[in-house]
Amino acid sequence: MNKQEIVSYIKEVHFGYLATMGEGDRPRVRPIGIHNIYNDCLYFFTFGHTRKVAEMESNPHVEIVWSKLAENSQVRISGDAALETDEGIQQQFIADNPMVSNMLPPEARHLFRLYRITPQMVEVAAGLVPYTHVAW
Repeated sequence: MNKQEIVSYIKEVHFGYLATMGEGDRPRVRPIGIHNIYNDCLYFFTFGHTRKVAEMESNPHVEIVWSKLAENSQVRISGDAALETDEGIQQQFIADNPMVSNMLPPEARHLFRLYRITPQMVEVAAGLVPYTHVAW
């Protein structure tokens, strides 16, 4: 797979599994909608009071995996999560994801957090073959 194929894969799968480091250096994994890519970075939103926010603030190193079980394929991307404060990117994300507005009525807007992940390592696997590193 090349970068464009990986982007298509992520957009098709839509949901990935985000791994963070929790209390006591224990890994925490949860499903998350992550399919928006702007300027080569991955974006996802969460609520500001969640455990994952505290975990990413404590240790920004994260990994996301998307998979297609029918194909036995995976894409794994590791990088550092950072809070996105650019209002233009935030507005673009909200426009591209109408469900965000449904989930965040005006009185809850203060809970919106947009995170950016800059890929540092990208790996793919198809079938039972080992992971292959892909340049991002």
